[in-house]
Amino acid sequence: MAIQQLTDGQPDGALVGRSDDKIGFYGLATQIVKATVAATTTTTATTTALEADIDAIRTALQNLGLIG
Repeated sequence: MAIQQLTDGQPDGALVGRSDDKIGFYGLATQIVKATVAATTTTTATTTALEADIDAIRTALQNLGLIG
């Protein structure tokens, strides 16, 4: 399947995909499965719990190759 560029270079960016679509990053042929991150569910979240959530988000973005 060929990669198709969908942007026109406008400064406001581009919307790609729907909730039931799979999208690829950086020309990867394999689609990325949406990662899940468990959110803190209590209203009295501690700093440690929030740090764990942030670390999980960072790891998911790194695994997708979106951040270093």
